[in-house]
Amino acid sequence: MTSTPASAAGPDRALDASHDAALDASQRAVLGVPEGESVAVIGAPGSGKTCTLVELVAERVLVRGYAPGELMVLTATRQAATQLRDRLALRLGVPTNGPLARTVNSLAFHIVQGAAAAAGAEPPTLLTGAEQDRIIAELLDGHLADGGGPSWPDPLTADVRVLRGFRTELRELLMRATEDGVSPEALAELGRHHGVPEWVAAGQFAHEYQQVVASFRDASLDSAELIAEARLVLVRGGAEVLGAVKLVIVDDFHELSSGAVNFISTLARRGVAIVAFGDPDVATTSFRGGEKDALGRLGSVLAVPVGEPLYLENVYRHGPGIRGLVDRTTGRVGAAAAGRQRAARSVLPPRPVPAAHVHPAAATAGATVAALTATEATAATEVEIATATATAAATGAATAAAAETVDEVRVLQVATPAAEVAAIAQVLREHHLLRGVPWRELAVVVRSGALISSLARGLALAEVPTKTLTGGRALRDDYAARHLAVAIAVAIGVRSLDDSVTRELLLGPFGGLDAVSLRRLRLSLRQEELAGDGNRTADALLTDALEGPGRLVTIDSAPARRVGRFADNLAAVRALHAGGATIEELLWQLWNGSGLPEQWLAQSKGSGILADEANRNLDGVLGVFTSAKRYVERYPNRPATEFLVDLLESEVPEDSLSPRSVSDAVVISTPNGVIGTEFEVVVVAGLQESVWPNLRLRGSLLHPDRLSAVVAARPVADVDERAEVMGDELRMFALAVSRARTQTVLSTVANDDEQPSPFVRLAPVPVPPVTAPVAAAVERSGRARWVAGHPLSLRGLVGVLRRRLVETGDPGAASALALLAVEGVPAAHPETWYGTLEPSTTEPLVDLEGDPDAMVDVSPSKLETFEKSPLAWFIDKVSGGTLGLAAGIGTLLHSVMEEVTARPDPDLSVTGLWSELDERWGELDFESAWLAERERLRTVRRVEGLSQYLVEFERLGGELLGGEDSFTLDVGRARLRGTIDRLERWPDGRVTVVDLKTGAYAPTGPAVVEHAQLGSYQLALLAGAVGVKRPADTADTTDTTDTTDTADTTDTAHTTEVTAVAGVAEPVKNGGAVLLYVALSSGAGANKVLYKLLVQAPLDDEAAEFFRTRITAGAVGMAGTEFPGREGLDERDPHGSYAYRIHLVKAVSA
Repeated sequence: MTSTPASAAGPDRALDASHDAALDASQRAVLGVPEGESVAVIGAPGSGKTCTLVELVAERVLVRGYAPGELMVLTATRQAATQLRDRLALRLGVPTNGPLARTVNSLAFHIVQGAAAAAGAEPPTLLTGAEQDRIIAELLDGHLADGGGPSWPDPLTADVRVLRGFRTELRELLMRATEDGVSPEALAELGRHHGVPEWVAAGQFAHEYQQVVASFRDASLDSAELIAEARLVLVRGGAEVLGAVKLVIVDDFHELSSGAVNFISTLARRGVAIVAFGDPDVATTSFRGGEKDALGRLGSVLAVPVGEPLYLENVYRHGPGIRGLVDRTTGRVGAAAAGRQRAARSVLPPRPVPAAHVHPAAATAGATVAALTATEATAATEVEIATATATAAATGAATAAAAETVDEVRVLQVATPAAEVAAIAQVLREHHLLRGVPWRELAVVVRSGALISSLARGLALAEVPTKTLTGGRALRDDYAARHLAVAIAVAIGVRSLDDSVTRELLLGPFGGLDAVSLRRLRLSLRQEELAGDGNRTADALLTDALEGPGRLVTIDSAPARRVGRFADNLAAVRALHAGGATIEELLWQLWNGSGLPEQWLAQSKGSGILADEANRNLDGVLGVFTSAKRYVERYPNRPATEFLVDLLESEVPEDSLSPRSVSDAVVISTPNGVIGTEFEVVVVAGLQESVWPNLRLRGSLLHPDRLSAVVAARPVADVDERAEVMGDELRMFALAVSRARTQTVLSTVANDDEQPSPFVRLAPVPVPPVTAPVAAAVERSGRARWVAGHPLSLRGLVGVLRRRLVETGDPGAASALALLAVEGVPAAHPETWYGTLEPSTTEPLVDLEGDPDAMVDVSPSKLETFEKSPLAWFIDKVSGGTLGLAAGIGTLLHSVMEEVTARPDPDLSVTGLWSELDERWGELDFESAWLAERERLRTVRRVEGLSQYLVEFERLGGELLGGEDSFTLDVGRARLRGTIDRLERWPDGRVTVVDLKTGAYAPTGPAVVEHAQLGSYQLALLAGAVGVKRPADTADTTDTTDTTDTADTTDTAHTTEVTAVAGVAEPVKNGGAVLLYVALSSGAGANKVLYKLLVQAPLDDEAAEFFRTRITAGAVGMAGTEFPGREGLDERDPHGSYAYRIHLVKAVSA
């Protein structure tokens, strides 16, 4: 749809002088077309085709006296039909018996339905693309299962025929055959005649497919069959269903499929005049059977005499800059039997944003970007004025947005995809905040629907509200729709409740947990299970909790209560299903009982990423309800289980009539989604080589495009398929860039891995060098330089003001922040800032000065952590740390080694150790099957190393004195607590401490000498503190003060030669300490071993004193009040992870 600069949709009842004056000579020529004459009206994008169409309807009704029922307007899309219907009703201002504008499919259904009613038959049911895909999939699966079906040629093997891409091409071929009137038998014959064996097999398949569809109780037609059936009704003399229609006007004729064109031809042959508007240069449906050259050869297409084509001569939508870009693009494709429309030139000079779009605050002296961003927080005028005044003081600058002339074409070239999203967000916010352009008048167009989701999320994070056109996505791929369907499927037994489904549901919107809450609930369930002497895993306990109500009543926590309510809701759905409820009733029970309607509705009324997500979620849920309603109406006797199976297995989007959320938001779409629309600003994003243009040949498996050419007797041997695809890509690009009224922005990424699309070079402006996102956004803008670097968002504004306040103490920034805080802008009030409040306490963790008897618990394994980063030690001590997968596997290996070696006659072979570990493998939680398999293989390698060491130790006559022996040793004010993995005695009397390590990174030689954990163990051995068993819950990794059954010894030993080991009568010799790495190997050739030993020599007096000093110093530090972190650590360093680095950020944040 296009528009002229002067409105042509006024409320007048007659075609008065004002409306006539709004049209140029070429447009008025269309109004003068004689009655009964068919003609093509061809115009470039923005030349006023739809405006002329509206005036043509008004001229026929208001001047020539047509009754509204004597003409009809057809469009290619439902969105265009809706907009045109409203525009026509406003322009005419007269009552009508029905909508004047509708789609071709809508008219075809009306004709077929009317014919069925006249014959006393049931009207047919429209078969959706998703339903058609399911039928095809079931037939193909059946053929593979029983070995039957057509004889497909060799390239189309069974592996190919199970792919969605094959089904898509097969469905396309069947629809093309229907549109062209080719029966299954004729399709097979064409295949034999033209040497296309794929058509022969497809013809045989089509015959079986038609038999299956014909067996349905209700007559079912897909969209192609519907149009073909409507044609047959007209051919057989059923034109009375059209009533008195004598003129049909078609908008966007170039987007019609061949079947729709044939249907229009049938109307023309029945005496209906056809006026077809369009432009083949922006046709986007060629690869789906569209006939881009149909306008240029309208006479032969309609098979009736037609007038000379009429060409619109002027472009009114945009200025010469955008027009030049469109012209440079369309000049590179074939004329498609037209071409004169390319001579149209813009009659508009470069223009500023229309005054109606300039924000009032932007035209006021002293108003700044803050005034405009504050508009998003509140609609109150006094708030805008107050915030504008405060921020003007902070920035000391004003905008001149009202008088600014923008560049019609801009190019953004940045270094990374993330920078591209940031640059696009900056451009959109500039137009909205500085120029007052409504969000809904901004659009982002990408080549592929796969890019929409990530782009929408990135823009939402930048506080740009978005709405996506999701018609190209199956319901099962929508987040909210999928979770709703899966929850119902689990409740009524369609899907089993295994561990992965349980986790998916609990982390979804209906379960309502996040990862932390889920972990807490798992720990609570496991703790309760162990207390009752049970041995079920946490996953099994979670699954059990969802299988019935009231199974979490014994756990008093927020996650347990939330999951309990979800389980009760599932039980209610289960009970309804047992009583025979419909799928609509089941959906309503789960939805209404979830608490999500109120939550999402409230969020959808706000702004930002939460509002965008809420709107998308509501759209998805509404789509499920609409689909369920249609299912119940069509199949009232079918069970709910069939609906859920169809929804969860369907890979093809449904043509949904469900209403979408209406909000002021940026549209993100593919070129198909913006047919018949226009916006103030359009950003064409993702212009990368191999992405746009995408030169992959379509229909390479079954050649549906070739079928249409064969049927039309067009030569196919000389067709350059690659050039045809490039032409289609250029037409889509021309469509996208021509949607803008004021500015078209081309966005691309340029780096070593990604190259810009060649389409970028079509821009009539120089391509700028790669820039940072903000700099790219303000390039050549002509605005005040203070805009550069400003994020143009409330959050960004607060950050800028806070930084200015901290760095300079600017009172203007403080005043602006105060006003923003009064209006409730997040993070503006100092009480929400980190680092500004006084510490909650300055008391030490342990009061060593005030309590002379106080001792500080020190863990040998944590001493080095404290020395390297006191902050990391403190956070781990307070939060308990996170037991990752590697730590879990390590704990399991330690436990298996302890249990097996404690037996009288242990099986130390790889098989023996692995069998023990494999029995407990289920205790570990893996995110995916491939990760579990990878870790299993790695763990087998560790078991091999451990087995080799243990066997070799026994062969050499070693004796295990103890395993997992706990000790307590006082060293000054430090109370050293730890657990030794193995205490080994060798035949020469040496006693060695062995610490098992399952990691893959080992310390170097000097680090082993000063290894704090090994040194601490040796001190304990020297002091005779080792050898008494203690409970496992007082292990090394826990800093507990419980000393029950633990040897409590004061470090007074001063010899490294002989010491006593608790529980061993005879004196022993200290043999040092060893780190045993079972994931590393050492040696080579015949001397290669599957483990690695790092030895710390026995401590002499000097070394022992060195470790005592370290332990004492560590204890004093651990008892203190401040715990500094270390900056500059690599992210791969365990002490440099995000959990620690976040506390080192200097800038205050909220």
